[in-house]
Amino acid sequence: MTDNTKHYYKELSLFNDIENNSHRAWNRLTTISNLKDKGRQRDAANYLDKLDDTGRAGVGLMLLAIKNKGLETVRAELNRGLETA
Repeated sequence: MTDNTKHYYKELSLFNDIENNSHRAWNRLTTISNLKDKGRQRDAANYLDKLDDTGRAGVGLMLLAIKNKGLETVRAELNRGLETA
């Protein structure tokens, strides 16, 4: 049996396989937001705790980017990055 505890929190991916830091942080932040929207605040906090310091910092920087630029601008920037990849 494979040990997936470094790659998942419960059934949720930690997106460790995504090489692009911005996309990884976006996916993690989306997961946390979805958990909170479903009333799963404890799971959201535990999911965040499962990340290393760099991962938590990435989520924080993504939140800051959204606050400063707006959600749609950040989403568009990420999508442009996918189109050029």
